[in-house]
Amino acid sequence: MKFFFWELTKKKKFIRSFWTGLVALVLLYFVVFFYGEGLLIRIILPVLLTIIYLSDLKHRYQKYKSSME
Repeated sequence: MKFFFWELTKKKKFIRSFWTGLVALVLLYFVVFFYGEGLLIRIILPVLLTIIYLSDLKHRYQKYKSSME
């Protein structure tokens, strides 16, 4: 079992990024919902981080698919 991210294959990097990102986003939205104040913290920051997460997933998926060919 490989623990470090850089030791993983492209497929396993994509899978790990997917589930850890989902956990992080759920935690972020939970914390912001209860403790966030202001427009920037409550709306803009979570949306921005979600867009970054989705673009990273897309990039990792494309790298994984290109390594399969």
